[in-house]
Amino acid sequence: MRNPQSKQEELAWTRNRILKTAQQLFMQKGYRAVTTREIAAKCNITQPALYYHYPDKQSLYMAMMESFVETIQSKIEAISENSISKQLEAMLEVLAQEHPTSIMMMIHDILVEFKEENRLHIYSLWKQTYLEPFINLFEQMKEDGSLRDSLSPEEAARFCLLTMGQPMPTWEHKPKSISGYYALLVDLILHGTRKH
Repeated sequence: MRNPQSKQEELAWTRNRILKTAQQLFMQKGYRAVTTREIAAKCNITQPALYYHYPDKQSLYMAMMESFVETIQSKIEAISENSISKQLEAMLEVLAQEHPTSIMMMIHDILVEFKEENRLHIYSLWKQTYLEPFINLFEQMKEDGSLRDSLSPEEAARFCLLTMGQPMPTWEHKPKSISGYYALLVDLILHGTRKH
């Protein structure tokens, strides 16, 4: 007979495996294309076993998002670059590495598929993890006078996130390296396309 400690450890291990598998599938395919049956099969458990841990697909997605944003927050907080452009490049790289799917596809799925209270909770997580670090960066630019007067830090931050909605593989003439891609994006974000 198994002791309660090892049973608890096994439950925690299974829960963690479900979460990691769900994250991989949701980030790869989007919310709508993934089923709980597929997640259970990849974890080698039954659907009822999955539902023991997470009562439905939305609750699993919510738990995955909470775990997922913690990782992003800690990586963004650890960025120690000095210049605004280097900080921006590093932040965009973190989002791309940690969130490989299209952010725009994710937002669409949430708006269409989720209950109102879950949408509000995910929006709060998104705002705290994705939007606010960029707002803070553009607030620094506003304070030092380098942000255009007609642009608010939030508008600039939202524009940055929109650029992440267009994944690099769809570019016909993409830069030779990933870092070159972010350097180009940051250059366009900070300096636009007009000759000065």
